[in-house]
Amino acid sequence: MSINAIIVSYQTGPALKECIKKVLSSAMIDGLILVDNGNTADMRAWMDAVVKKNPTMKIIRGQGNVGFARACNAGAQQAKGTHLLFLNPDALLQKNAVKQLQEVLDKAPNGSVVGARLQNPDGSEQRGSRRGRLTPWSALVSMTGLSRFAPAHRAFADMHQEAEPLPDCPIAVHAISGACMLIRRNDFIALGGFDEGYFLHVEDLDICRRVRKRGGDVIFVPGARVVHYGSTSKASRLKIDWNKAIGLVRYFYKFSHSALERLGAILLAPFIVAAILSRSLLIWIKERFF
Repeated sequence: MSINAIIVSYQTGPALKECIKKVLSSAMIDGLILVDNGNTADMRAWMDAVVKKNPTMKIIRGQGNVGFARACNAGAQQAKGTHLLFLNPDALLQKNAVKQLQEVLDKAPNGSVVGARLQNPDGSEQRGSRRGRLTPWSALVSMTGLSRFAPAHRAFADMHQEAEPLPDCPIAVHAISGACMLIRRNDFIALGGFDEGYFLHVEDLDICRRVRKRGGDVIFVPGARVVHYGSTSKASRLKIDWNKAIGLVRYFYKFSHSALERLGAILLAPFIVAAILSRSLLIWIKERFF
């Protein structure tokens, strides 16, 4: 058993250095593939210097910003390990995190994927580590704040489960976060990798759904802790949220089971885009003027 870490970076900033240092210091990780989708000259120089000192590290560069899913797949193609650890460039592995992920995956059925508990720098659980089923309704509840009515009726339960009590052992969930997930390389290949139709966001929800459809388990491992800064890229918030909105639209259309569901996905699309971009605009106004 060998684990190769795959990190995709685009204008990540100083957090990338912390992330890489954690990976290279992990005895559980046998190789690191860094897909450079675009970084500053100073950061590229630092990467090159690190590679010279660490023969297990490889950089893929020159393709430009091809998106997260496509870059992850490119990294996976270069991997030699039996297991692939996909890790965000601003995610810091904590003690024994990889070991716990690997131990859980070893006991899981073929085709499974496991994910870590993402934490904010203050130690609180971050949104996205464990998620329920994504449907047009659950997306609406999550985006509009309707989840505040969950105490009155379970129909308003948020698909994001970080507010629920932390389980004391690994549990099966509908989806985990692509910020830190471990999967067997053969299973990743059998799945066809990440769907490159997603540029940024939702590709993790997509692959988790395909894992479950093929009979594998999607497992949240609460003991595997990863501190995730989040939003460290210099890419504009509006662009990021636009890709998230388009990704959701694609997801609902892709997994429609009938012409009626496909029509519903098309009709819902403007509302999804409007809801996400409106929220993005409000955050931008708050940060700029208040």
